[in-house]
Amino acid sequence: MKKVLLFTLVLTISGLLASKYVLAEPRQVVDNFINHLIKKEYDSASLYLFDKSMKIPELIENTPIDGINVLTTPQKNDTQIEIVVAYFKGEHGGERIAFIWELIVKDEKISHIKVIHDGTKPLLEEAKLVKEYQLKFHRRVMVPNEYPSEVTSFNGYIDEKNELLHLGYGIESLHSYLHITVFPISLNLEQYIGNNTVHRTLKDGTKVLYRANFDLAYEIRFQKDGLNYKMAVGKKNLSEKFTVDDLMQIAESMK
Repeated sequence: MKKVLLFTLVLTISGLLASKYVLAEPRQVVDNFINHLIKKEYDSASLYLFDKSMKIPELIENTPIDGINVLTTPQKNDTQIEIVVAYFKGEHGGERIAFIWELIVKDEKISHIKVIHDGTKPLLEEAKLVKEYQLKFHRRVMVPNEYPSEVTSFNGYIDEKNELLHLGYGIESLHSYLHITVFPISLNLEQYIGNNTVHRTLKDGTKVLYRANFDLAYEIRFQKDGLNYKMAVGKKNLSEKFTVDDLMQIAESMK
């Protein structure tokens, strides 16, 4: 699904350009440049640059790149725009993007490279946000070390007024998100008990409140080291079997 969505974005971009240019031939310059680049043949790759002082964007990971798709947009005179989508080797279905670049080719040389997506690992973004929160409020935050499936995207934010940290993990195979909200303890855990609350316990003895019979999500809450942790996985579009036990397993992995 992620691959389809990204290609929809790419096709939209090309559609916007189509009204201005005339269709061009396939892009041998770009093919050669990318092939040298993924083999780490940087000197050979630089031969295809219009200006050798141009900076080639950094590849964030060392994971080998295996799959590449290039979308050729229409051409105007001697200028052509290519959009390159590269995939990491060994990824199931080729769905984890290494990068998406827009390259402008002029006179058989690449004159401009624009990074549309840099392939940043979702959990690297998580680590940056958690570190920012910890430095700002001098509190240690626990995060999961295990997930029911691969995390394919991440978004989060810090609410400084309420000293709240929100972490959102996109899990493509589940068609859902794991949401974790962290904030300082102001109420005892028992004060969150409702009519459908079920008591659970982590292996270290930490008390957990499970919000049973909640139509929107599997949701648990616990307190540790001065912080509230609320965790939820939305039920609406779940594509695989998932239960509160899976959510408890994620909580057990948090360190």
